[in-house]
Amino acid sequence: MTAPEAPLVSIFIPAYNDAAPLAACLESLGGLDYARGQTEIVVWDNASLDDTGRRVVEAFDRMRRQGWLNLRLLRSPRNEGSYVPYNLAEAQLDPRGAYILGLDADVEVAPDVLTRLVAVADEGRVAVVGARSVYFDRPDRTAHGAGFVARWSARYGHADPDEPIDCDYVIGCCWLLDRRAFREIGGFDPRFFINHWEVDYCLRLKQRSWRIRYEPRAVARHKITPGGTRSPERLYYLYRNKLLVIRTSGYFHRPVLAAVVAAAGAAARIAADALATSSIRETAASLRGLWDGLRGRTGALGQARS
Repeated sequence: MTAPEAPLVSIFIPAYNDAAPLAACLESLGGLDYARGQTEIVVWDNASLDDTGRRVVEAFDRMRRQGWLNLRLLRSPRNEGSYVPYNLAEAQLDPRGAYILGLDADVEVAPDVLTRLVAVADEGRVAVVGARSVYFDRPDRTAHGAGFVARWSARYGHADPDEPIDCDYVIGCCWLLDRRAFREIGGFDPRFFINHWEVDYCLRLKQRSWRIRYEPRAVARHKITPGGTRSPERLYYLYRNKLLVIRTSGYFHRPVLAAVVAAAGAAARIAADALATSSIRETAASLRGLWDGLRGRTGALGQARS
């Protein structure tokens, strides 16, 4: 996409102790075929304890001769997590920008990612366009595609077509956000801490007649483990925040019914996992997450509030 016709895009990357993968992510951005004069790159350092900040400064020093609109490192005094930094930084991004390309620090992108995402976003009333996330070491396997949510049961479904489609949600490791839509609903809901926050964001936008699109031809290689990271903490948020989505998104026809169905399904999965793994810590964390979800607890574990 040439400079005169290319909308201004802010590439935004929150990072915490991500020195090596972030350096590789920035290196991959150097291969983008999008107009650099219409693209700024902003890294948010969540008070990293490693040399993330230094590595970013070094990378930006090398990139300044490449014609980028702007290269900035924002340093936070504390770790704000993976998505709250979007809310804090949006007003500091170039005010002329139409879109935010949000990236996880452990992602490497194909050269045409931004061009393809912007082309889909320009179709009209598109708030979010998600890329096809593949496993870094297995690029033939899709990690995340198009997500769908049943309005009656809150059951999640997924699809990975060959052409762009409308869907209910996409994952935020590599996605393009329309800034007008972002401001319209006040950004991301900070009560999730982790897990399901992308689903909540997309569903709230759909309630305002915005579209969510998936572009499978835009590919991002993600350095994650197949099946995802499993830990007691993550299981807690997975079960708790599924019920939080039902309460906050306004998407479900009968929220109480959807919560009952979701809770029953969660209880069955927890029981099955308990038999399969025999992990007392995981089972306890899962049950606590389900219970806290039923009683409306939000925020970070240990600081949760009703």
